[in-house]
Amino acid sequence: METNQKLKQFMDAVNRSTDAEIARAEQEAEQKAQQYLLDTETHCKADHDRALAAAKSRITAKYQKQMSQIGYQGKMTFLSRRQMLLMQLFAELREKLNTFTASEDYLPWLKKLLIAHQPETGAEILLREADLKLQAELASAVQQQVSFRADPMILLGGLSILSADRRRCENHTLDDAYASQLRNFYRNHKIGGGDE
Repeated sequence: METNQKLKQFMDAVNRSTDAEIARAEQEAEQKAQQYLLDTETHCKADHDRALAAAKSRITAKYQKQMSQIGYQGKMTFLSRRQMLLMQLFAELREKLNTFTASEDYLPWLKKLLIAHQPETGAEILLREADLKLQAELASAVQQQVSFRADPMILLGGLSILSADRRRCENHTLDDAYASQLRNFYRNHKIGGGDE
């Protein structure tokens, strides 16, 4: 019996050793499986975070581009509307100047200009073509001998006084005043065109 008992002890020892080896292998496999799951989860989370960040970046860029386009379109609409109103305002001013030059107040205004800025003898008074018919009345406001001629550059009205030596010209035209107002408006309101 001793042999059986020794065999049984040997078998029990082998079984215990095998059970311990199996338990250790199972534990090691479980740890590797847990580590693999943890690594896979970390890798998937990193991939997820990268994909989410890339999607956010694309959406943000698309949104910013759309907002930029909307802002640009809004600004262009605003500038276009402002330019249209500006042109309308200056067209109305031009119409008022035309109404003034057609009124009975225009000749007295021209005379006051000549009285205030008495030309020298031999000076030439430049008028628009339509105002040449007023030269007799205007000559009465001048104390010196002067001549009158049409200046094709004067379209709105007023006059310029060209000195006898033809080196100086005093510009008192409505054209110059209108252009000056337009330049000043552009410059003062920081709109392109004021430096022309």
